[in-house]
Amino acid sequence: MKIDFGDVFASGIGWLLKQLFLFVASIWLGCSMGAAALLAAGLVKGWSFDAGLLIGSPVLLLTSWLIPNVCFLGAAIYWFVRNETNTPLACGILAGVEALVSVAGQAGEINGWLPLTVAWVTCLVLIAMMGTGLWFLGQWQINRWALEIEELKAENAMRRAQLKEDFGTDSAGVDETGMP
Repeated sequence: MKIDFGDVFASGIGWLLKQLFLFVASIWLGCSMGAAALLAAGLVKGWSFDAGLLIGSPVLLLTSWLIPNVCFLGAAIYWFVRNETNTPLACGILAGVEALVSVAGQAGEINGWLPLTVAWVTCLVLIAMMGTGLWFLGQWQINRWALEIEELKAENAMRRAQLKEDFGTDSAGVDETGMP
């Protein structure tokens, strides 16, 4: 069997583009959660609703928290590229940290304990909601995989019964202990 280098290259590039998209989407989601928390604080203070803050929410990262955030994003890039299995977990952590950084960077401009409390509580509630959704996604994937494994077990049992009937053997390639 020959290796199709074009297919291998295309699948590698596709995976890298998917990871890049998830990385950027996680940052944008985190910034949007932070912007929603800041909008909630603004509404408590009597400001009008500004939908432009939600659209341009990544601008919220340009604060005094930029340097620690850049260090975190550098580590996150490494994690996204090296980690091939826990992408939903990585997306959730990245989005949660970016939401916290967005609110922390603008917390100095929020005057008053009530708007500041509303901003932090809203941010934490949104992070918890996102985490719950990602947990449900992971459970759905596990249940889907469990169903596929059960289907494979059923097919293997039918195949073993067919081998027993046709050839008089218990299983192909398995000894009495059940080990290959």
